[in-house]
Amino acid sequence: MSNAATPFVPKDGKITIADNTGTPKTLVIPYEDGDLQISGLEASQQTHQEFRARGKVYSVRTVEDRPIEFTFTCHATQFLSDGTTATPFDVAMKLGVWSSATTMSPNTGDAFLVKVTWTGERSDFGATADNTVVYKYCRLEIDFAEGIPGKFTVKGTAYNFSTDAYTYA
Repeated sequence: MSNAATPFVPKDGKITIADNTGTPKTLVIPYEDGDLQISGLEASQQTHQEFRARGKVYSVRTVEDRPIEFTFTCHATQFLSDGTTATPFDVAMKLGVWSSATTMSPNTGDAFLVKVTWTGERSDFGATADNTVVYKYCRLEIDFAEGIPGKFTVKGTAYNFSTDAYTYA
């Protein structure tokens, strides 16, 4: 696969949120600032425990799954939906057209989880495919702030339920 030598800039990305209905409800985040931040990434995606003997590390073991945290902001052109299209607030709060959304949770838990996909444009710049980051089991929180423009800050936690919990391509 060939790579593009052109650096990512905010206009190259797109964030899409989906639920788990037969024909998934989706929201491509409109008017976002291109400031997605993902933190806590590492190979095992687990916490680590150090073992020491008289102050010297003699072993490090992986202990339990560790979620991935992410945030992004988007412009608040309206707070709640008009009943036909969703806003980020509707998605995070499961309101309006998203009130009937189905959780992505793979078990019978009561948490409302969604799939979050970030697509970074690469094929227009010489790569053979676009880059994607998919987090399949995400819990969202949302903050609102007045300003020019008013903004939503979306904070997400991606949980590692199984081997298909996240993909990078």
